[in-house]
Amino acid sequence: MTDRQDTAATRFLDSAAISYRTCRYDYAPQKGHIGEQAASAIGAEPSAVFKTLAVKIDRKQPAFAVIPVDRRVNFKALAAALGGRNAKMMQPDEAHDRTGFVSGGTTPFGSRETLPTVIDRSAQKHRTIWINAGDRGFLACLTPQDVQMVTQGIFASIAE
Repeated sequence: MTDRQDTAATRFLDSAAISYRTCRYDYAPQKGHIGEQAASAIGAEPSAVFKTLAVKIDRKQPAFAVIPVDRRVNFKALAAALGGRNAKMMQPDEAHDRTGFVSGGTTPFGSRETLPTVIDRSAQKHRTIWINAGDRGFLACLTPQDVQMVTQGIFASIAE
């Protein structure tokens, strides 16, 4: 189940000498169900497939939230994890400008700007997790510890 593709994310992971595998699937967005569709397409449990959200903490600090596709982000918990009081989704145009990724292809790997990353603590329950690899319909599978290491992220309970 390895489909190689050259993206900013795979180049980033390669440069970090991280062991990972990739999988391509037919991206068929259904509003509110994109992540579940990805999990089904690759035969993975939704709790082991993670989405990356570009957010803003206290209206100024950009960050990434990495949460399971079948959950929603708890914005207060996310803000608190980064020392803030509130958080909200980044506007799509700003997210693209800061990360270089299109909506549906956002990942914490290889972003134009290095952003603080908070990974939901539930990732630690899995040996490996799937995360977008820099393009719609393209996922990377790696250990939660490697995700944390290469992003210099933190684990926190940010999903509900």
